[in-house]
Amino acid sequence: MRYQPGQSGNPAGRPLGALNKKTLAAQALLAERAEEIVTNLMDRAMEGHGTAMRLCWDRLVPTGRNRPVAIELPVIKTPDDAELALAVVTDELAAGKLTIGEASALITLIDRMLRLAERMWKFQQARLEAAGGDQDAPEADAQAPQAAEKPGAPLYSPVNSRVPASADAGTASSAPEARTQPGAPRQDTPLRRAA
Repeated sequence: MRYQPGQSGNPAGRPLGALNKKTLAAQALLAERAEEIVTNLMDRAMEGHGTAMRLCWDRLVPTGRNRPVAIELPVIKTPDDAELALAVVTDELAAGKLTIGEASALITLIDRMLRLAERMWKFQQARLEAAGGDQDAPEADAQAPQAAEKPGAPLYSPVNSRVPASADAGTASSAPEARTQPGAPRQDTPLRRAA
């Protein structure tokens, strides 16, 4: 008889998260002698034993990973708030108070917060429309977060270097014979810079 998918073959077996008896015994022994072990380790570190020093140092001064970043960012509800937050991050990076990794993580956070704020605004608008709040629409439109304008032509990168001619008419040549003749060299106009 085959077991059914999603059902345990031994429902009365070991419960999830239960530890092995040997693991439990080892933990009990360590708990009994923990103070003695720590004292011994600290004595060895004081004598100059390198490994003991490194173990103590790692516990006393943890690495900077996931450390709190002491900068004040504004609450992000509009693109203007996001722009102000980006200015704060770049200023702190330039002052040497943030690492590149921390700045990148903060920029990603700002982007996600802006997207979340836009989604929340759209949800509120949909809820107002569903409740028959069309009379408040002019006020709500004045408070709508405006998305940043996208540049007319994509900047060059290996990801978008083969943009089809129909996708962006600003980057491809308008000469139809250059596209239709096989083996003819492409005569693209240079890409425009975003303003």
